[in-house]
Amino acid sequence: MSYTSRLTKAIIDLDALVKNYQYIASLSSNSNTIAVIKADAYGHNASKVAQALSTEVNILAVAFIDEALALRADGINTKVLVLEGPLKETDIELALDNNFALMLHSDYQLGWLKSISPEFSGDIWLKVDTGMNRLGFQVEQVDHVMSQLSAVQISNLVLCSHYATADQIDCIRPSKQLEKLKALVAKYGCKFSMANSAGILNWPESHGHYNRLGLALYGASPIGKSPKTRALIPAMTLQANIIAIHTVKIGESVGYGNNWQAQRDTMLATVAIGYADGYPRNAKSGTPVYINGALAPLVGRVSMDMITVDITDLIHTKIGDTVELWGKNLNIDIVAQNSDTINYELLTRVSKRVPKTFVN
Repeated sequence: MSYTSRLTKAIIDLDALVKNYQYIASLSSNSNTIAVIKADAYGHNASKVAQALSTEVNILAVAFIDEALALRADGINTKVLVLEGPLKETDIELALDNNFALMLHSDYQLGWLKSISPEFSGDIWLKVDTGMNRLGFQVEQVDHVMSQLSAVQISNLVLCSHYATADQIDCIRPSKQLEKLKALVAKYGCKFSMANSAGILNWPESHGHYNRLGLALYGASPIGKSPKTRALIPAMTLQANIIAIHTVKIGESVGYGNNWQAQRDTMLATVAIGYADGYPRNAKSGTPVYINGALAPLVGRVSMDMITVDITDLIHTKIGDTVELWGKNLNIDIVAQNSDTINYELLTRVSKRVPKTFVN
């Protein structure tokens, strides 16, 4: 058993995950809502999340087949969709053996699939590039791809695409992308999947046979501040503790580079968390943390293992007090905005040296 005296931890509320899933699924009751748990469930622990959702979800999604195999090794038997599909020819046989659905996005993957036909009889998702210009067959290639797939005994074929700007409600591009995909769906009579978290919230017309729920599952908003996301509950609370308190005089600087100077005699708290834990190094002075029911500003640069915050106005603060970096009392979006990044990145880069505690 490993030992640590540091109290830094990420608290994962599994009941919040279930409630978030139920809420988002209720917005598209005619769709099968897939829980996307790639990147270790956005930093929340994929196996624990899969177990918590086992009575709610009948399809999980991951990026790579090794993530899917890890779920099987942990006893997760739910069907798994591999979003980037086979990256080796042997991945196709692994998919058949383990009840994985595979996304095909390129000719080389199609060739691998045909090479084991007619033995293949699994689920195939066909990724179509409708405007993201990152991954997928071009619309004009789909006729050829479908003719090639006719030789393969597929149990379920789904046409899939991915929004580039689903978070932008006043943008015309999502409608154009959906129009392209729906034209193919009408032509081939296939099931389809277009909506990610932002698509589910902003574009109800994109709700397909399958929706792919990622970020919103974890209680973070993919569309910024919106009435539609008020019901979401942050599943992760990142905490650390104050390990030192001292005072600097007006004009004195704090931290590497001397890039913050005290404008008054200032009481500082040093908190045991830093960029090696996943707290963003580019968080600006003024980024809030939550201590004993109040907000306090970060001052100076984030170090590898520590940050400093101004607690001058929090006179009852003491060594050992808990500091919330983001979570139920401090929206992760505020930290992301102060760090010139996005909530997705903050969640997924919490490092392995931060223990996770699971509640509810």
